[in-house]
Amino acid sequence: MALTTPTPADVQALTDFILQRANEEWETASAAHEAGTLDGEAAARFYRVSNCNKLGITAAGRALLSIVQHGAPDLAIDLWHLLTAAGEEWRDHPDYTDAWENAQRARVRQMIAGG
Repeated sequence: MALTTPTPADVQALTDFILQRANEEWETASAAHEAGTLDGEAAARFYRVSNCNKLGITAAGRALLSIVQHGAPDLAIDLWHLLTAAGEEWRDHPDYTDAWENAQRARVRQMIAGG
């Protein structure tokens, strides 16, 4: 599986995808908190971690867009690999897109599966 330099559209689409999944998790947690099935301390911790993750993904996406636009393909490929690793955490979601598969994680899965 060859690693290629992502396009700005690739980066934006993947960033949007991950942030949407994070927003869905936030909505689920909010509903649970309002229903009383998630205690206040756990909810506050979740919201802090979620906000941290959203800021980190946004920063990574913006940095990668800048690197792609300024023509540093090796660095862009390295950062794309890291961003797709984040996207890979949402792999079981029906909106998962194979184009975002993290190549290193795919190889590890193949080795574990004996492929």
